[in-house]
Amino acid sequence: MPPADSPLTLLILAGGMSSRMGRDKAAIPFPGEGGPSLAARVQLALRPLATDCLLAANTSYGLGCRLVRDDPEFPGPLGGLLAGLAAANSDLVLAVAVDTPFPARALAQGLIELARENPLADLTAASHRGRIEPLFAVYRRRAAIRLREVERLPGERGVPLRRAITRLRTIEVAESTWRSWDPGASSFINCNTPEELDAARLAALEPDTGGPF
Repeated sequence: MPPADSPLTLLILAGGMSSRMGRDKAAIPFPGEGGPSLAARVQLALRPLATDCLLAANTSYGLGCRLVRDDPEFPGPLGGLLAGLAAANSDLVLAVAVDTPFPARALAQGLIELARENPLADLTAASHRGRIEPLFAVYRRRAAIRLREVERLPGERGVPLRRAITRLRTIEVAESTWRSWDPGASSFINCNTPEELDAARLAALEPDTGGPF
């Protein structure tokens, strides 16, 4: 899947206050001191799939990605997603949370291929444990229009991303399909708290999750 044949933007979502972690998640070395930052792990794993890289954050973390600021009108990851979709140079955008230490390139490739095969879809995402995973997913730039419309509906101001995406035309990829790309569901392990970080560091010692690629 040569990136030059079909443009794709990688959007790393690293905004927010990291309040539950108590420090900047994106800069945390993983699995320990001397390792790459969580932000760098996402970039190293998925940048080869993309023709451009965007980072929704307040600082670049030395990654060399184009920096975009979260849209202040929209709370949580939705603000970063909207900013990234607006700045993307391609129709397809692979959006991934920065606190994902084991992003599986094969899963990303599978979602990208399905998105390319289904041009009417605004969102292509895995269904994990009965829920769509919106922070390791492929969006079309036009999804921003529908997501902004949600915020204008009565009673919908400030809705979380999971609720907002229910308005999108979505390809929901069943576990029976994506498990062949990411058998251990490692891409959906995230680190929002110190306890989750400790658990992920232990998981890094296991052979089926130790490498992000």
